[in-house]
Amino acid sequence: MAKIGVFDLSVRYGKLTALSDLSFTMPEGERLFISGPNGAGKSSLLGAISGAVRAAHGRIEMDGEILSGLGPEQIARRGLSMVPEGRRIFASLSVRENLMVGTGLRRDESAVADDLEAVFTAFPILRERANAPAGALSGGQQQMLAISRALMTNPKVMMVDEPSLGLAPKVVDEVYDRLCELQKLRGLTLVIVEQSSARAARVGGRMLLMRGGRIVADGDAAEFAAGDLLTEAYFGDPA
Repeated sequence: MAKIGVFDLSVRYGKLTALSDLSFTMPEGERLFISGPNGAGKSSLLGAISGAVRAAHGRIEMDGEILSGLGPEQIARRGLSMVPEGRRIFASLSVRENLMVGTGLRRDESAVADDLEAVFTAFPILRERANAPAGALSGGQQQMLAISRALMTNPKVMMVDEPSLGLAPKVVDEVYDRLCELQKLRGLTLVIVEQSSARAARVGGRMLLMRGGRIVADGDAAEFAAGDLLTEAYFGDPA
């Protein structure tokens, strides 16, 4: 059984079609990168899976359970967490308070302290700045906080939209290193929207290439980065 299954999914905004009859599945524990040019439908896909965007038709499943038609909170309760583009932290709250926001839907309160220690171990700067306003963190630190807040929901599946956006390469390396360590440690299924094919190839995993609301290629990220498929995804088949 697939951890995530997307079948014939379409999303429309008025007369604009953002996703058109899109289908794929992914097994538990996979790391999946989604790439493609602006307007390809990447964020709409994550939004539809998380329940933030309503599908025109199609079906989304997690562990065989249909998510289609459920709201974001209902989907989050089933073990799917989202790290949105732009991080969207609560700037006036402390780092610790931001992290505790992620525990609001949990019922296993006894495990929260252990998870808090786990994210502080993964991102030591968050422990150092635990009582500081989150808005005072650097961009990279805020991205670490956004990832950690999502982890505090105790997810089975975590989706991350553009984690490298606006960050220096060394900071991006650190964010990805910790993210991959946490994936292995917690057995996460990971879906990442990432514009940089070189970054995806370095990290390793499967890649879906999107253009015009459709999947145009599906395979190993490193192979795509070395070939012509990315050019075709961004600019179309020159033939």
